[in-house]
Amino acid sequence: MPEPGAAAMPARRASMALPAFLVVATGVIYPLVFSFTKIATDAGTPPLGFVFWQLTFAGIALGVVAALRRELPRFSGAHLRSYVVIGIVGIAGPISLLAFLSNKLPAGLVTLVVVLSPLFTYLFAIAFKLDRPRALSIAGIAVGFGGVLLMTVPEVSLPTPETVGWLLLAFLAPVSFAMTNVTASLLRPPAASSVAMATGMVMVTAVIMAVVSLVAGQAYALPGPGPALWAALATAAVNAAFYVSFFEIVRMVGPVFFAQFNYLVVLAGFGWGAVFFGESHSAYVWGAAALTLIGLALHTLSLSRAARSGEMNALS
Repeated sequence: MPEPGAAAMPARRASMALPAFLVVATGVIYPLVFSFTKIATDAGTPPLGFVFWQLTFAGIALGVVAALRRELPRFSGAHLRSYVVIGIVGIAGPISLLAFLSNKLPAGLVTLVVVLSPLFTYLFAIAFKLDRPRALSIAGIAVGFGGVLLMTVPEVSLPTPETVGWLLLAFLAPVSFAMTNVTASLLRPPAASSVAMATGMVMVTAVIMAVVSLVAGQAYALPGPGPALWAALATAAVNAAFYVSFFEIVRMVGPVFFAQFNYLVVLAGFGWGAVFFGESHSAYVWGAAALTLIGLALHTLSLSRAARSGEMNALS
């Protein structure tokens, strides 16, 4: 006689197969965004102009997905306010910064910096009283910032001493992403679906970046086939795939499972940097990566425990 629940186990494994595949796939391809951006800027593409084009192509791709799912974005006052604020803080600002820094920092190192955003998000959530302090998460933050110190303090940890300044500037990106998570929870219209929000946000931000690139003198008409065009199209495709996969993973199994994405991103980012640019890193940077991954693991474990006890909030 089969044990109770035995028949449900294959179904459970099958139900986890797709989200597990999506987490692995997005974790592997997402760091390509930083490599493609570096390829474009190394070829002389103005950073702000490149951000405009990648957002434009991503907006078109997301618009098709939204139309197929019948979840087109709305443009009421409340929706526009959320698109503009979240778009500036979470897309235009940090993505433009990373594009500016792409030819000044190794692509793998940029990936390592960006994945710190969950730890910053938790700090902001506590500050805005959207979450409460948990010992395991605090420990994760301490270990993660130990990794930051290991990257920036030793003089031999980075390719050149000048890299430290650019790296410290890059930390504004995960801070901005973390602020986005907080502002999104406060400004998001309650009836808006995730796909509609992402589509509206990317489209509005593309318009903002068109104005910014014009004012800054970095408006850029993509030429014919070449590094800039292919990099913009590839970056847009990766971003669109990431958004759709993220929404599906969270819908199927929740945000804690998706947090495993961050571990894969670090390793894949180092790998793509080696493949495209022949990057190699000092033992200090590898040690920093290990500390960052341990810090993220502690925070994820804390989220998992909070989820089981019913304490996890929307930001988690």
